[in-house]
Amino acid sequence: MKKFIRLPLFFLLCIGCETSSEEEIPLPPTELKATVASTNQVELSWKDNSTNETAYKIERKTDSGNFSEIGATSKDVTIFSDQTVTLNTTYTYRVYSSNQVGKSTLYSNEVTMKTVSGPKLSTTSVSEVSAVGAKSGGNITSDGGAPITARGVVWSTETAPTVALATKTSDGTGTGTFQSTVTGLAGNTKYYVRAYATTSSETSYGEDKVFTTLPENTVVGANGKVWMDRNLGASRVATSSTDSVGFGDLYQWGRAKDGHQLRTSATTPTLASVDKPATSDFITIKTGTQDWRNPQNSTLWQGVGGSNNPCPTGFRLPTVAEWNLEIASWNSNNNVGALVSSLKLPLAGSRSASTSDISLEGTGGYYWTSTIDGTRSRVIVINATQAFVSTSVRGDGKSVRCIRN
Repeated sequence: MKKFIRLPLFFLLCIGCETSSEEEIPLPPTELKATVASTNQVELSWKDNSTNETAYKIERKTDSGNFSEIGATSKDVTIFSDQTVTLNTTYTYRVYSSNQVGKSTLYSNEVTMKTVSGPKLSTTSVSEVSAVGAKSGGNITSDGGAPITARGVVWSTETAPTVALATKTSDGTGTGTFQSTVTGLAGNTKYYVRAYATTSSETSYGEDKVFTTLPENTVVGANGKVWMDRNLGASRVATSSTDSVGFGDLYQWGRAKDGHQLRTSATTPTLASVDKPATSDFITIKTGTQDWRNPQNSTLWQGVGGSNNPCPTGFRLPTVAEWNLEIASWNSNNNVGALVSSLKLPLAGSRSASTSDISLEGTGGYYWTSTIDGTRSRVIVINATQAFVSTSVRGDGKSVRCIRN
């Protein structure tokens, strides 16, 4: 008699079958990392160890609370951005993989971090502005819960500069005040500067401070007045009282820059009757008012609008009062004080109205003012013993040092 063995249907269906990887539980992810990207964002990343996951699930808990799912990624996506965090909160994260069979038997490693408020700081007011640089700094009053790893100032010709720019300083670490030197600037240009403080997770900034650099070849004198850093016609700032390269030209009071001011200019005894004579000669006169112009005109060098103002745009001749203010700031009232002052004034000599001879080079400095005195004009005299106010005929040739209006 034949006997029949009954097998379960599912056994019959699976004879010769192989189990696919998709029908296996996926391996768990590892090497979970978390980075605070900002005050309201944490970035997660992990290692993918599975070939059959269909998703990654991200769980989070706060402090000693329970884990709960906050999001998921698709297959092979191993980064996640948590943008639901709040300040000053401790978060712990873990991740598992899953597919249609189920979830990984293990979780990834757990990572814990605290979101912080970021550093709090202010920008120091800008000072010591020149044509090429300035001083600033900052005050970091709080690190926000994370160490300050870098600090300094950053600047640009645009508002709200960031540390992505190369134009920044590096001035140590930690909280507190710091000073910064801003360099490499262009003359007569508006800049925005602000302090920055960097932690492991973010960079915070102080408020913008706005300043404009001085024009090129300028310095700051007494009470913040801006002067040209050299005499008109000089090719460099004087390096000594007798530096002939720093002497510059010798102007007749009220004349424009027409060539007469050159130390080698020719001479003529013919007086001018107009403000702008058609000659580049030094006009000599031995009698009367000894003015190169007849009749006299006392308005030619008055302010930036003076019709013959020889100074660069925005500059003019200083008044006696402005000169006296500058002299009062020197450490000695003579040629030594004049040279070591920010103006670096040399003893450039004088040219005679009557003979056109140049004398006293290296022993006397004579600087015109815009202030008139009857038929004459006031002049600043500097020598080895003193610096004082005097008067001179307008036909003499003297040095000109300009001040910004």
